[in-house]
Amino acid sequence: MSSSTADRFIDAAGRPWVWIFRRLRSMPSQRLGETVRLQQRAHERAMVLIRVFYALSLMWTVHQMGGWPGLREVPFIDPQWPAAWIDESDPGSGISLILLIFGFASLLVAMWPTSRILRALFTVGMLQYLSVKFGFGKVNHDYHAWLWVSAILVFLPSGSRMREPSAPDRHATLAVLWSAQIVVLFFYTLTGLWKVYYGLQAFTNDRISSFQIDGFSLIVAERLLSTAQATLLGEFLVRNPILGWLLFNGTMYLECASLLAAFRPRLHRLWGGGLILFHLGTQLAMGFTFVPNIALIGLLFMASPWAPDRPPIRSVVLDLPGVHLVAKRWRALQRASAAATATVMARSTASTLAARSGVSASER
Repeated sequence: MSSSTADRFIDAAGRPWVWIFRRLRSMPSQRLGETVRLQQRAHERAMVLIRVFYALSLMWTVHQMGGWPGLREVPFIDPQWPAAWIDESDPGSGISLILLIFGFASLLVAMWPTSRILRALFTVGMLQYLSVKFGFGKVNHDYHAWLWVSAILVFLPSGSRMREPSAPDRHATLAVLWSAQIVVLFFYTLTGLWKVYYGLQAFTNDRISSFQIDGFSLIVAERLLSTAQATLLGEFLVRNPILGWLLFNGTMYLECASLLAAFRPRLHRLWGGGLILFHLGTQLAMGFTFVPNIALIGLLFMASPWAPDRPPIRSVVLDLPGVHLVAKRWRALQRASAAATATVMARSTASTLAARSGVSASER
């Protein structure tokens, strides 16, 4: 294969990906100077975000310390596989070591978040701690997304490359942070797709499905009865199934399309606010929520380094998944209609002129 043929093949293979990325990214074209300025601003915001992340991690660690004495005294534990090295017959010493590492790592990384060693130590300590904390038969995934983000942040530049970054260092920092955004939104997309799958499966098997008009209200009622818990909006949604159906379907759109929002900076704050409202809604309607996820969404998206300060409302609306395709199709139909109207008018005008010419000729 000649070099020119190979170049044409590579260009043809890469063209669809370029097309997809441009439409996912949906950013206006910028000059080089503007791009550099925005990168510097985004990096400054990213550094603040990273420091706040580890400060909140320390707060959570301190909050957990109240249960550490009882955890050290458990006579038996069946830890998750990352902490399988603990002696099950005498787990106290292994648990104490994990708590010591996790506690000091949380403090040190909050003080020096630019150190890759400390970031890695915190991630390992958190993984070990969660493996022990949920080593009693029940796994709670409140902090799973937080753990994943902490693991991704290990790949940030280290030391002076974060304190006095060059342009490639700033790019590397922002790329890692963007990867964290993609992973978090991917979790929401997976959750939404699973809910849609199980909802459709129940619907086709004549079981209670969340896609039925009263399906979500029945799910809320079942939750309230099984937990004997009163919530602020639970009974209201049970009595108003249509509103519950609308909220559920809106949530499915929000969750299933979340991954696309990572590629559209103008949507970051809007999507982050929507996901936070979703978590608040589960608390108000069903009595449970994921507080760490609310904090994580607030950091990564409400305070997104890439989100423009005042994006045009029209651009934000067109960035919504599906809206741009509908708007594009609508504009194409309008252009086709205008072209058809112009053709008809042109033919009508031509016929009129021809008729007038014929009359003039006969009169002569």
